[in-house]
Amino acid sequence: MMSSVIGIDIGYGETKSFHGSEAKRFPTAVTTMVQEQTFGKVSSIGVNGKEYLVGRNAADSKWAIDIRTPGFVGSPAWLAPLGFALIQHGLDPLQIKGGKILLGLPPGQFTTAITKSLISFVKSSTISRNGYRYDLSSTDVVFVPQGAGIYYSYLHEIEPKAFEMNVAVVDIGHYTIDMVYFKKGDYMEDSTSSTPMGISLLLDDICKEFNRTNKITIGHPEAQKLLVRGEVTFLQEVHRLARLPEIIQAYSEKVSAIIDRYFASLAEKPDIGVAAGGGSLALQGRLKLQNKMHAMREPDPVIANAKGYFYFGTKGDGRN
Repeated sequence: MMSSVIGIDIGYGETKSFHGSEAKRFPTAVTTMVQEQTFGKVSSIGVNGKEYLVGRNAADSKWAIDIRTPGFVGSPAWLAPLGFALIQHGLDPLQIKGGKILLGLPPGQFTTAITKSLISFVKSSTISRNGYRYDLSSTDVVFVPQGAGIYYSYLHEIEPKAFEMNVAVVDIGHYTIDMVYFKKGDYMEDSTSSTPMGISLLLDDICKEFNRTNKITIGHPEAQKLLVRGEVTFLQEVHRLARLPEIIQAYSEKVSAIIDRYFASLAEKPDIGVAAGGGSLALQGRLKLQNKMHAMREPDPVIANAKGYFYFGTKGDGRN
């Protein structure tokens, strides 16, 4: 049986994965509260002998773990979404045993010591579900800086000559905006930046304004629908938000200023600016950059990192 390569982007909002030509997405929600079902069955993910619910089943639980804590990355709970992604793609344990898993880390955490420790933890762990048991000891585990996946996705899907250029990448995620820089194909470790200005702040503002004007409390899923569709339905009644364009514009201006400052901080002006990540959908056509560098969108911005990890694992950095 042939081994497999999979790219997995365990984000704060969603986990995205890419294998072959297939992409998967589910909420990055984890809980240890695995209840017995009286009707139907909700399968749990076992990590090192402990059971977890993952994805939508966990997102609906009041016992969901706070994944924003520093201890989440590198914990058994962090491996539960990884295992869920393997299951969703139908990957056989033997494929993964001799295969490759590529994962992302925020640029600020992408150090030799941290990646070495995480690789050791992943390879010493076992994941199980419904009789499947993944032994990762022989799996090739590779970490890539978040944002770099967007670069490799851009390189392999849009511009093969990108490795000859200076490329700045803006990854607009759920909680953070991460920015990385490639100088003619080389990752510049000292030219990274991260700021807590992710799309969740925009969703928070939408939730607050919706509650103020409609006296209805909504969460991020409903705010996301307002952001994408311009409306949300409660009890068969359609609700809109008059100030939505104004709220989006205010957030866009803040993000544009952050990107401008980052571009200006680079020793050399980038030839290309590439913006992706889930938050880039909301800002399509709204980023106004003072230095006239255009932030270019990936064709599939939400899963760009996961796709890029996969491409890096199968095709390298574009120079081979």
